[in-house]
Amino acid sequence: MILKRLIALAIFILMAMHIRAGESATQSPDGVIAWTPAAPAAQVNGEYNATRWGMYDAYVLLEAPTAGTVTATIGGKELTALCSVAVPTLTLGRVYIEKSGKLALSMKGEPLDAAKPLLIKTLTLTPAPEGKPIAQDGDLSITLHARDATVHGVNMRFEPKPEKNTLGWWSNAKDWASWEFELKKPGKFIVFAMHGSNGGSEIEIAVGEQKLNWTTKNTGSYHTFTFLEVGTLNLDTPGPVALTLKPTKKSGGGIMDLREVILLPVLK
Repeated sequence: MILKRLIALAIFILMAMHIRAGESATQSPDGVIAWTPAAPAAQVNGEYNATRWGMYDAYVLLEAPTAGTVTATIGGKELTALCSVAVPTLTLGRVYIEKSGKLALSMKGEPLDAAKPLLIKTLTLTPAPEGKPIAQDGDLSITLHARDATVHGVNMRFEPKPEKNTLGWWSNAKDWASWEFELKKPGKFIVFAMHGSNGGSEIEIAVGEQKLNWTTKNTGSYHTFTFLEVGTLNLDTPGPVALTLKPTKKSGGGIMDLREVILLPVLK
């Protein structure tokens, strides 16, 4: 009886994850998805249960470096990349997963030399920003839109509807966001967050060793957005800058909805 229950439980888990026998799929807390077929092969098919919609960078790991072409279809969208004998990992490109739920996957490898098979080992999907590269404006301000963020998590996502235009579905306190931008003119910046919240969640914004800790305010609802001044940052070196925004304490059902973070220069 116990054995039968264990078998039934295993079948239930496999069905819930939409993974076929022999396949495996993992998702890290940062939202990186790794799907592995039952065995490396020139043609593989499978499924994955996507926890959120959003943009991803797709990579394929081959069993061994092989010259040829790999074509992948992810949720009905096709990506193609050339393989070389130099490295076993190739970048397929960027793909947008339109909805959470069952996601069909298929990949096919075509070697240049039929005697040297091109075997697919793992497909990896890494969260990517949905907007354009961020640069400092002519007035020296820097606007970090929700659509330009890279989401690190399993639930939070960018909601593109005009009335939303926000990072939402933020019920998981381990989910966080980051932005990368080009700093042309260094200086001191006042940081504002445009957010909607029921208040009480604690947030940390960081650039390198600099950290700003602040608490979300009750704006009336998650969809009523208000600017909140959260502190100042000294950005001393021109060039690429990475800014992270992470919850340190969750209050209520969600962290907040975040539309944008703005850095305004302190003029001398």
